[in-house]
Amino acid sequence: MAAPLLFISGMSSMNTSALSDDKAALRSEMLRKRKDLRRSDSNAVDGLEKLVIQALSGLKDQTVSGYVAIGDELDIFPTLEALQEIGASIVLPVAGKSGEVLSFRPWCSGDELEKGRLSTYHPSAKTYAPDPDVLLVPLVAFDRQGYRIGFGGGYYDRTLTVLREKKKIVAYGIGFDGQEVESIPRECHDSQLDGIITPTRIILPKT
Repeated sequence: MAAPLLFISGMSSMNTSALSDDKAALRSEMLRKRKDLRRSDSNAVDGLEKLVIQALSGLKDQTVSGYVAIGDELDIFPTLEALQEIGASIVLPVAGKSGEVLSFRPWCSGDELEKGRLSTYHPSAKTYAPDPDVLLVPLVAFDRQGYRIGFGGGYYDRTLTVLREKKKIVAYGIGFDGQEVESIPRECHDSQLDGIITPTRIILPKT
């Protein structure tokens, strides 16, 4: 299973700044690449649905956090609907103020959504939802060690850290095969995922 954080002792502010710059450059490059991947992979949604259900086969009747795709992110709504049909409870994240963790609201197919922070969408009904057992996490890039780059807000890193202190959870990154890179630049606050699911593969971190 994934370790929640990689701590790097003695890291100077200069090194931290360099890592942030490296991540920003990689983010820009991979956002451009993801746009091409979205246009070229017409079977991605179907392939993803099958593998997510396979990966979560031992986690029936769990609460699963999905997301509403932003821009060229891989659409997982058909996958969420399929999970709901086999007994999962689906929640969607709500992004609060900068520096906060995500909260969650229950979602069923057809529910009305409203726009949130940073171009996100979430259920409009302000209903309490329990913390998820499984998180399906969007990403801009990933590596085989289970690390990812997102949009840079740090919401998922903070949320995974807090949830892992409260209970056992599973977090899978969701992306196209072509979003894989050799190595994600890591900072001390970056949370490791339990795996990556693409339209063709379930990738577990190397140990």
